[in-house]
Order: sequence, then structure tokens, then C-alpha cells
Amino acid sequence: MREKPTVVCGLHAALAVLKHRPGAIRRVYHAASRRHELGALLKHTAALRRPYNEVEPDELEAVAGTVHHEGVVVVTDPLEYVPLPALLRALPRDGVLLALDGVGNPHNLGAILRSAAWFGAAGVVLPLDDPRQAALSPAAVRVARGGAEVVPVAGVPALLPALRQLAAAGVTLVAAEAETGASPLAGPLPPRPCCLVLGAEDQGLTPAARVACSHRLSIPGTGAVESLNVSVAAGILLAGLTRDGVVAPPARSVLVAGGAGDDPSPPRRDKPRPGRRAPGRRGRPGRGRPE
Repeated sequence: MREKPTVVCGLHAALAVLKHRPGAIRRVYHAASRRHELGALLKHTAALRRPYNEVEPDELEAVAGTVHHEGVVVVTDPLEYVPLPALLRALPRDGVLLALDGVGNPHNLGAILRSAAWFGAAGVVLPLDDPRQAALSPAAVRVARGGAEVVPVAGVPALLPALRQLAAAGVTLVAAEAETGASPLAGPLPPRPCCLVLGAEDQGLTPAARVACSHRLSIPGTGAVESLNVSVAAGILLAGLTRDGVVAPPARSVLVAGGAGDDPSPPRRDKPRPGRRAPGRRGRPGRGRPE
């Protein structure tokens, strides 16, 4: 049985598919107002002999499952999770990972992925069997504005075994705390490679995840409100952790294709394989042309 496709909504997210997963495009729906901005995407879709449709807003909403589609929906092959061992093998010596402990709002997940892409994070670890944790939904992919196409996301059954695996591979575990940690904006930073562990907004980290971490970071503030939004906190903490330099993350497409081996040791990173693009033209439906 063929896996369920990924529905990618939003202009920046759609163009990121063209840049990073050009061969994964199955179909494109777009509003007439977006025709000019999507020229390269439509041309490539035609070259793949896949259909694209200019449709009314109500049909776009039906396909997207939301009114927040920004005038374009790209249906793609499934956006796959990366095996954790592959993520570890590709982890640079000075790399920064993130692990989420029950971050349930898909908009927060998307915003975290966007910040992770900006600051060159090497990957994000999601505990998929945790009912509190948001997954790579269309909402998360849209809010990430292309970050979901760039940042490798490792889906693991549970967080604690994954944290133990990271620690065993020499990754420093860093807990994001509300008040008790050191500031990431000044002073010494935790040894890298490291993994920043972020908890849910209402409860923070679970006790077991907090205990698993050897270092703690907190963001200084006035205390006038209880805490920062978790995605805002992630961006500030990543800025602090990477203040001595930003590194390019490993190519997501290579990690997905690169195997689910069990050896967690991190050798050198692979280089991404360039996507193929070919010219297209308009014509009849069903042959990579508009319907």
C-alpha cells in the first residue's frame, strides 16, 4: 500500500519543496493570484509530467484542510522521518540538535523547525509515541516556511531511550529551564555536539528528561510573565548556543535515503545530491500539464 502523501501549504513551504525535494512533487493546486510567483514550480511540475491546477479558493481550502493555505498547495511524497542512528552518524562535531518533550502545538513545532533551519541545527528529535507531542502535520510544515524540508527530523518511539542513545554517542544533553540554568547569551557554553531538550509550555520538561540532562540553560528576563513561548525560547537558546558560529546542517534527503543502520557513531557528513530540474510546457492534463 502506498503511503499517505504529505500536503504542503504556503508559498515559502511550497517553494522549499521545489528546492529540496523536486522529485517528490505529485500535484500542485494554486490560486490565480499566485501564478507568477509559482512559475518555476509549475514549470518543474510539468517537466515531471505531473498535474497542476489553478482553482478557486474554496477548492484550495478543501485540499489544504485549512483556510491558511496562502494560495498554494503541493501534494508530495511522504515527508519521511530520519532514523536516529543516521542522524548521529551525520552529526558534526560542533553540531546542535533539539529534542522535544511533549511540545503539542503544531504551530510551535513549525516555528521551532524554522528557527532550527535559520541557526543551522543538525536535527530535531520527536517522540512519536508520546500523545502530547505534535508530529510533522501540514500545519507544522506550513509554519516552518521551508524549515521542514531543510532540518532532519528523527522520529523515535520514546524520548528517554533516545536521550540515552545520544549521551552514549558523546552528545551533551542540555535542559531548557525556566530559571535554574546558566544564560546562553554570556559565559561558557555546554560542550558540543549538544542536544537542547525543550519541554511543553504548560509543564516544562518531565522529571525523567530533566534528570537525563547534564547541563541547564535559562533565558534571563523580568519575570513579569510566567514564561516565554517554547518556540521563542528555542530561537533564543539556539542563537546563544551557536553564537560562536553557525554550521550547515546535514542534507535531509541524504539522511532519509542513507539507511537505518544501528551504529550511532558519527563519521563525516554526506553531501546532498543535487535535484534534477527540466524544462516543461503547458498542455493537456495527465501528462505533466495543467488541468
